Amino acid sequence: MPLIAVRRRSQRKLARLGLLLTFGSVSAVLCGQTIEVKLVDGRSGHPMSNTCVNVWVGRQQKDALSIPTDKNGVARLRLTDSDAEVNTQDRWKACGEFGVINPVVKFDNSVSINAGYVLCQSQATDYSWLAVKEIPTNQIVRPGVVTANACGKAMSSPSPGEVVIFVRPLSLWEKLKQ
Repeated sequence: MPLIAVRRRSQRKLARLGLLLTFGSVSAVLCGQTIEVKLVDGRSGHPMSNTCVNVWVGRQQKDALSIPTDKNGVARLRLTDSDAEVNTQDRWKACGEFGVINPVVKFDNSVSINAGYVLCQSQATDYSWLAVKEIPTNQIVRPGVVTANACGKAMSSPSPGEVVIFVRPLSLWEKLKQ
């Protein structure tokens, strides 16, 4: 067999192996991915701990999952492709009525988030604490998402699987407008 034919066959095998590894690793990451939503006070850079984040995965979910943040301001959920793994039953008294601790939800193409604080984005509208931010899941998984911070100098770098949202508490006037 000529040397050129052997090289082409080897190159094709390597290309197939590369594609298999790439698509295999992407689907594995997307199917069992933990997502962390981190709330940060845009003025001070401190985490917004012991509060709640409302999360919807996909557009089919009608009710929000109200997930409490830990002492680091992080609310966690895990995405899965397996219906048998879905679990949103670990509820506890928090977040108004009930919060869901570490929910496992069916993977979908988007994640929507509402934090209940004023968003620190320059284009934030009035009543931004009511805004729901929809983010493509693949953008969260890789490379991660960090929102703009027009409230102060606090900064963060994106990390895979993490959404950092800069917020600030509502002023007295904003609370009265609610």
